[in-house]
Amino acid sequence: MHARRTAVLCTLSLVLAATGVLPAPASASTQAGLSYVAIGSSFAAGPGILPTEPGSPAACGRSEDNYPNIVARDIGAQLTDVACSGATTANVLTDDQAGQPPQIDAVGSGTRLVTVTIGGNDIDYLGSLDSYSCQDENGTNCGTVDTGAIATTLTVLTQRLNNVVRAVRARAPRARVLLVNYFTILPRQGSCDGVPLTTDQLGYERYLAAKLLSDTSAAARATGATVVNLAGASADHSACSARPWVNTFDVAAGLVPYHPNVTGMTNAARLVERALTCTVS
Repeated sequence: MHARRTAVLCTLSLVLAATGVLPAPASASTQAGLSYVAIGSSFAAGPGILPTEPGSPAACGRSEDNYPNIVARDIGAQLTDVACSGATTANVLTDDQAGQPPQIDAVGSGTRLVTVTIGGNDIDYLGSLDSYSCQDENGTNCGTVDTGAIATTLTVLTQRLNNVVRAVRARAPRARVLLVNYFTILPRQGSCDGVPLTTDQLGYERYLAAKLLSDTSAAARATGATVVNLAGASADHSACSARPWVNTFDVAAGLVPYHPNVTGMTNAARLVERALTCTVS
């Protein structure tokens, strides 16, 4: 009966979290000394959120208040944070970045928790948002969006994400693997000041966000990983909302366009912690 009640409460908690109602982290999630590795791109690293993580490469933009650091402090875990702005699945598995080896090298046999937020840069999700917004504001050196290359990559994105989880499991068979999907950036309909995108561009970017979400879920099903549905939880906290978890394109100096703010990172951490209380060891 106790196990059934716990399962029901966990399911309810995750449903509530997915709608943006975030319960406080449960004290039962405290796991002092747990070996935790955070893998990912800028949406895990937290560029522009001060203070920066001491000793981390400046190019990675790791914040002391990104969701991995908040989770580690809350549950007493020993964190190795290798998330880095601009990272792709290749930077996780095979390619050096910002003077550091592939992120997977941080995972070892003693690792017990791995969070992963990756895939957006494979399909130029943030890059295309920035380029379109820059172009629409008549900026300079805005870059271009190669929709053909993005379409090609979308055909293999699920497999790339599968490969990441399987590489983690090969190195750390006893680790919990949580796939933390990306914050929702754009509102469900329309736009707002600070998000200078045309109707066609908004449609395309929502399509990319939906594909990233569905491919992450597909990878979780294929590998037995757990999805932390940050996209769902942040749907009412887009860049255009009254209580945004991400920045608009037009931001003050030091902030990073279309990236999470500290409120967003705090809520992302809460979702991860809630998932931990509902994940069987």
